[in-house]
Formats: sequence, C-alpha cells, structure tokens
Amino acid sequence: MNDRTSKYDFVLVGGGLQAGLLTLAINFYQPNAKVLILESNDRLFGNHTWSFHHGDITQEWNWLAGLSMCQWPAYTVHFPGFERRVDLAYCSVSSEQFASAIESLASRGGNLEIRTGLRASSIGDNRVLTSSGDEFEGLTVIDCRGNVSSGISGVGFQKFYGLEIVLDEDWPDQLPVLMEANVDQAEGYRFLYALPFDRRRVLIEDTHFSESNTLDKADSLKQISAYLQRKSIASWRVLREEEGCLPMPFTSALTPTESDRLSGGYAGGWFHAATGYSFALAARFADVVASTTPEYARREVNRLAKAYRFQMRFSRILNRLLFRLVSPNTRFQIFRRFYRTLPNTTIQRFYAHEFTKTDAARILLGSPPSGLTPIRFLQSFKEMTCPV
Repeated sequence: MNDRTSKYDFVLVGGGLQAGLLTLAINFYQPNAKVLILESNDRLFGNHTWSFHHGDITQEWNWLAGLSMCQWPAYTVHFPGFERRVDLAYCSVSSEQFASAIESLASRGGNLEIRTGLRASSIGDNRVLTSSGDEFEGLTVIDCRGNVSSGISGVGFQKFYGLEIVLDEDWPDQLPVLMEANVDQAEGYRFLYALPFDRRRVLIEDTHFSESNTLDKADSLKQISAYLQRKSIASWRVLREEEGCLPMPFTSALTPTESDRLSGGYAGGWFHAATGYSFALAARFADVVASTTPEYARREVNRLAKAYRFQMRFSRILNRLLFRLVSPNTRFQIFRRFYRTLPNTTIQRFYAHEFTKTDAARILLGSPPSGLTPIRFLQSFKEMTCPV
C-alpha cells in the first residue's frame, strides 16, 4: 500500500442514483461505517429526475424516510382513441433533492466522504485506482456508474429531452401525464411526459423509443412547444434542460452476473428493461448490500438476481416484441392495450418488477399489434431462450 492509499468500509464508484441509495441504506443499517463516494464529474447526481410508483418501494425501507420527494395520488395516460386515469401513487426525486439528503449526511460527521473530479481507471474487489494515481481500499467496493450501453448490441433506446419551466399562468392538470401519445408515431413509439411540481412549475419531456440513440433536441423542442400551445400556455421561462438515453435490451445484455465485483445501477443490470425505471431495483440492491456483511453481500445480491430472473427475461421479450417484431408506427398499440385492458393491481406489479407469470400471460394475450403474427412471436421467444 502506498502513501496515497485510503481505507474505507464502502467505496462507491459513481455518484448517481445507485450510490445515493446505497449511502442512505448504509447510514441506516451501519451508521458507523466509513463510506467514500467517488465521482468523475464536479458534482453528484448530475441533472436528473428519477420517478417511480409509490408501491414500488416497501414500507420496511425506513432508510428512505429522509429523502424528500414529490408525490401525486394518480396519473393519466392518453392515446389515440383512449385515455385513462390510473389510481396509483406516483413519485419523483430530483438531483437537487438527492444532493440535499446526501450533503446533509456528510455534514453530520466524518463517516461519509465525497470526492469529485476523480475518474476510476481500475476497479477491483477491494481496491479502486484513479487516473490521477490515487488509490482507495474498501472492505466492499461497488461499481455504481451509470448507463454503459454504448457499444452493446441487442438494445433499443428510450431517449428523452425535457424542460423544467415556470409558467405565467396555472398549469391546467393537477396530475402527472405519463404518456401523451397523441403525437406523430411514424418513427416509433413517442409520447410527451409531464410532471406538475406545482401550479406554475412543470417538467415536460419528449420521449422516443427508438433503435437510434441520437437525440434531436430541436425537434423535441418543437414537440414540447406544440404541446404547450395545445394546453393554451402562452409564455414560460426555462429553469433547466434535462436529457438522457436509456438502454432497453432485448437480449441478455445488461443483466446481473456473478463476479468478484459488485455492480449496481444500470451497469449492473438493476433496472426495469421494459420501462427504463431504475429506482425500485436500485433500492432493492442497496437494501441487500447495506443490511449484510461484506463477505455475504455478493451471495445476497446473486440471490436477489435469481429471484428476478423471470421478470428480467420477460422484460427483454417485451423489448424484442417492440423493436424487432412490430413496425414503428404501430408500437403505440402495445402500450395502449396495456393500459386499456390491465387492472391497477397488475400495472402496479409490472412497474414494481414483481409481476407473476399469470400477469405476463395477461400482458401478452389478446389482439396483437398490426403486422405481428403468432409465428413471428414464437420465433422471437425461441431466440430469447438461446444463449446470447
């Protein structure tokens, strides 16, 4: 060990959602543990909004109590010829809210250290080396870096560009709009997403499920502006921009694997492949790791991955259906049928990544989207059962 080596109980590489959840959970279960967060950028958590259904999290996770979040009692979805209010509570947490919670922990004592501007060049079982030559040793080292789908085959993309805006007049909707799909569907499933944080502050995102990971911000801005005009909003002020591109794998890419290194978040496969939501699975990963000892953490993570093997596999089958078997202009029909036919309880289990085989059958059975034949679907399932 050289003079530039520091020792910790936990070294978290990456300062995003997974690291934040782990920090909160470790502080709850092991308040005396010494934790280091390493982030390559100048600040933690970037510029993001993480959303989830309230039912995705369990009442037993008391360690989430200190995390401030926005919450609504329900949300709406809108498709050509169909709309619905879904009476499931919906929540959102911003980068600022997460940063406030973690910085509050750091200010209370010396157990949490945050180092920004340091990029990991090598991550081992118990050691991290940075590009600047610093070395950090941890009883538990966890790779919490984010989306690493670049260059990985067998994935589609959920890409989005959004604006958080302040209005000069009241926003007409009190509930979030998760999917406003009454827009041009020629190039694949596309919808607007709106979160009314208060009567005059709203986040609006243009979201596109696509084979391409390239964002067209100018086109998204036109979509958002047109949506505001349809809502009779004449003027607004932009507080911030938000953008992202999430992987939607339709092979075994980005699934949790057994290894000597603990990997969380997107890099570790702890996300819902068919929706892009990551809060629930990242929280389960954090709870398992923080509530056990280092020598048992990997075993418990592997057990958790095994428990969700069916859900992870089925989510990828749905993505193959979306990106390989259905023409782009009919993809919206899959989502319209999902909300048209399924009860709230099934929807809740699906988003929580707790759906059953009966739920899966219910999601698939029924009139297929235009152009999808049973033979093509069965061929796809056969491909999914082969090693990839």
